[in-house]
Parts: sequence; C-alpha cells; structure tokens
Amino acid sequence: MSDYLVSFCISYLIGSFPTAYLVVKRTSQLDIRTAGSGNVGGRNALEVTGKKSVGVLVVAIDVLKGIISVTLATMVFADRPAAISAAMAGVVLGHCYPFWLRFKGGRGLATAAGVMLVTGWIWVVLWLALYFASSKATENVHLSSVIALVATPIVAWFLPDLTSVSIFLNYLTEQEFFTAALLPLAVSLSRHIGPLKEFYEQKNS
Repeated sequence: MSDYLVSFCISYLIGSFPTAYLVVKRTSQLDIRTAGSGNVGGRNALEVTGKKSVGVLVVAIDVLKGIISVTLATMVFADRPAAISAAMAGVVLGHCYPFWLRFKGGRGLATAAGVMLVTGWIWVVLWLALYFASSKATENVHLSSVIALVATPIVAWFLPDLTSVSIFLNYLTEQEFFTAALLPLAVSLSRHIGPLKEFYEQKNS
C-alpha cells in the first residue's frame, strides 16, 4: 500500500470521528441527524441543544481532528509531500462523509480550519474576513461560506509572500502547499452546494 493511500486512510478515520453526533447524543439524548438542519457540526449542535458549551466543544474537537491528522502525517511522511496532501484532504473528507453515519457528516469548515492552522493559518484569517464581509451582503450562511471558500485561494494567490510566511510545517513548497490546500476546501465546498440549492428553491417557490 502506498504512503499516499496509508496517509489518506488514517486521516479519513480520524476525520470520521462523529464529534457532534456523540456529544449531542451524550448531553441531550438527541440524534443530531434528525434535529435542526440535520448537519452533524458545531453550529447545529449549538442550535439543537441551546448550549454554547456543546457548540464550542464540538468545534474544538473538529478543529483538533485536522491538526492531529496533518501533524501525524508530517511526522511519519515528512519527505513525501503527496502523503501530507492526502492527509489534508482525507481528514476533511472523513468529517464530511463518515462511514460511521452512512456518509452523512458535517460541512468540514472546522476540520479544514484545523488543517490550515498548522499548514497555512493565513488562509483561516482570509476565510473569516471574506465570510463576515459577504455575510453582511448576503445574509445567508451557506452563500457566505461558498463565497469565502471560493475566494480564499484566489486572494491568497495574489499574496504569495504573506502565504509563504504562514506555512508552519516546512515540508511543502509554496506551490505544493497551495495545491494541497485546495483539496480540503473543495471537499467542504461540496457539502454547501446542496443547502444553498435548497435555499434558492424555497426562495423561488
């Protein structure tokens, strides 16, 4: 089995840990998949339980999944950029499509943030800035998330010096990092298209 595949599988398993499902089930005896928006993530955990502590705990663990996966990959596959890239994508894919929950997971933003915090934290800053700026104009969380996900790498492309400074784990070149960073963003983006489509269908009905 190739290093790339091993790294991907390990990270997928880490990412697939169903944080929101387990925490909400433990604290409120609810199945988060059938409550609120049905999204298995921190925002919905907060909304269905009404407890800020639950939302914060879910987000913190989901961020930690991203950090652990990439850090582990760099420790084991330090000289293999492809394996590190696989970990970056695998952990977010696991969060969004966990086999434990029949591939119905969260939208990946917190886990992707964990990935970026240890590889290129400036992307997290850019995403937050773009998200809050667009949310004022759109007043829709999904549209704002999509805009920020798409715009972040575009803005980062024009800030090469700033982006390179942000790379904590120096196992990837700037070009390798940029390519690898697109993978978790694309996975997260795939989980926002459906809700955004439903929003516009309801709005136009």
